[in-house]
Order: sequence, then structure tokens, then C-alpha cells
Amino acid sequence: MIESQVKSGLRRFGIDISYVNDGDRNPQMYTNSLKGAISVKKPMNIIQVGANDGKHNDPIYEFVKDQEGSTNIILVEPIRTVIPYLEENYSYHSSAEIVNKAIGGQESSSIRLYGIDQNYWDDINAGYGEDWPDYRIPTGVTTTNRDQLLQWISENVQSDANPESIIEEFDVEVAQPNSIISQSQNMDDVQLLQVDAEGFDDEVVFSFFEADVYPNIINIERKHLSQERQEIYDQRCKNEGYDVYNYTSSEKLAMK
Repeated sequence: MIESQVKSGLRRFGIDISYVNDGDRNPQMYTNSLKGAISVKKPMNIIQVGANDGKHNDPIYEFVKDQEGSTNIILVEPIRTVIPYLEENYSYHSSAEIVNKAIGGQESSSIRLYGIDQNYWDDINAGYGEDWPDYRIPTGVTTTNRDQLLQWISENVQSDANPESIIEEFDVEVAQPNSIISQSQNMDDVQLLQVDAEGFDDEVVFSFFEADVYPNIINIERKHLSQERQEIYDQRCKNEGYDVYNYTSSEKLAMK
């Protein structure tokens, strides 16, 4: 009975959740959810963690651009080299705020990230993103998981160099979610949390929960999470009052 009422309510805003099983996905679920949510409350306050350049292969760029006057957005990106591109791609948005940090549970600590050394960017043959700028693929695979990056290098970098030498290490400052929000000039709560943290997605979301920040909609990339971690994530979200849907082969949506 409750599930039926939830589905009926969401359909009023163009959101169909009849395809929640892994074998019956619908990539439009996220877009429909955003349209439904913004029709209920404006402005929509958004935090995007792992924004990269904010545009290429970005699931919310077009939505935010269409809703520029009805959105506030904080773009969190730890990679300093892509910040100028992020600033350029969001120069149109009057209330976009860019934070060059990582999100975590301990303020003023740092986290080590692993990326592709720029000397090897020309050796990348990833089979995707042919129309992307040259920085987008190598910066997009930056991660906290060194072994994950080594696997990516073995599959996508054509070089005789030792794979270890292709990796660049750097540390980035960590900020807590409530600190990011309290320092914002435009928002004091969050309706949408968009996360692409290359295998760190679940921990980013948990850091929001631990800070007592519960966005209405949470979208993460799940393809780098083991089945066990996904099950833990799903249960944690459900415990906090979310319904969780694997609406594509690589993404996971949680909605209150």
C-alpha cells in the first residue's frame, strides 16, 4: 500500500519508478526525478562532489544550465588543474561556488589521490571520450584507490613504462560537508547530492549522513563499488529513510 502511494505521488511529477530492478533499468529516472523535485521546491540547492570540469560526461550539467535561475550549486573538485575549466564552464551561473577540496569526515586533514602523470596523457587509448578535451579522461580517473588506477592503466594506456611510474600522487585538503554548507553564500541546506568520486562515492555520502545532512536526492556512480559495499550502502540509505534504485548499470539513485 505504501509503495503504491509513493509511486503514485512521484508520477504526479513525471517520475516513474516501476523499473527499479537491475534487469529492468531506465536511464531517464534521474532526469525525471530532478524535474519533479524542482517543480516542488525552488531554488534547488545542489552539491556536486567530484565535479571535474563540470560539463563533459556530467549527468547534471544540462539540467542546471536549463534551470540556472532556479538552482544554487556548490561544485567540489579536488584536482587543481581542472579548476580553471570548471570555472569557465560555470561562468554563466550567478550562484555557482567552486571548492578545491575533497569531502570527508575530518576537517583540515588531507587525503592522498592517485592520477595519471601528464607525461603519459598522449598514451591513453580509452575507447571513449574521443570528442572530450585532452585533460578530461586522465583527470576523470583520479582516485583514492591505487590498485583501481593500476587496473585502468593496464587496460587503457599504451606505454612500455612501468605502470607504477605512470601514476602521479598528490594530497588534497579535506572539508566536512557541514563546513562546505556553512561557508556557502547561497545555501544552508541541500536537496541534491551528486557524487562521482571514483570508488569513494559511498564514503562521501556517509560523511554527509554523519554530519546530519540528508539531501532529498542522492546520485552516485556504483561501478567501482563491490557488491558487498553496495549492499552496505543500500542498507545505510534505507536506514536513513531513502528508497534506493540501480537505475543504470553504473549508477545508483537514492530518494527520500
